[in-house]
Amino acid sequence: MGSPLLTCRAALLGMAILAGAPAGAEQPPRSPAAQDARAAVAALERQRAAAFQRRDIAALRSLMDRQYYHVESRGRARSKTELLTALEHDGLRVRNYEIESSEIQLLGDGGTALVTGTFRTLMEGPPPKPFRGRFARLWVRQPDGWKNTFHQATEIRPAQDSCECN
Repeated sequence: MGSPLLTCRAALLGMAILAGAPAGAEQPPRSPAAQDARAAVAALERQRAAAFQRRDIAALRSLMDRQYYHVESRGRARSKTELLTALEHDGLRVRNYEIESSEIQLLGDGGTALVTGTFRTLMEGPPPKPFRGRFARLWVRQPDGWKNTFHQATEIRPAQDSCECN
């Protein structure tokens, strides 16, 4: 497997290339094929959220591409194996994972989907800490179905009353 940083760069470059594909190569946003693709990805997103909350390693493994790349809210990057191992051994202390909102954008010819949205969870610990974040996930249609290839989360922090920005 290549360097995780190179994998991330390749995924982001691929997104940029696909987003800039000629208009003729894109599926009309309301075409039956585009609606079917969005519905399929939305169902997979629900499966992913449920599997993540249950810590269902087998289900998550089947949803992820073998080159999956995961960037956590504080910048830590993990491969598919690293993430699944952390979940399996309770290295991620996340509970009650819930998607609040999401939007699915098909890129290029409709074989790539960018899903963005917000989520909330409860981080275990003394005391448990509510956590709210934004996410971006990339799904790619492959011969054996849609696979999640990339995930990045960013914490949404409450606005501060004052800023020491100057």
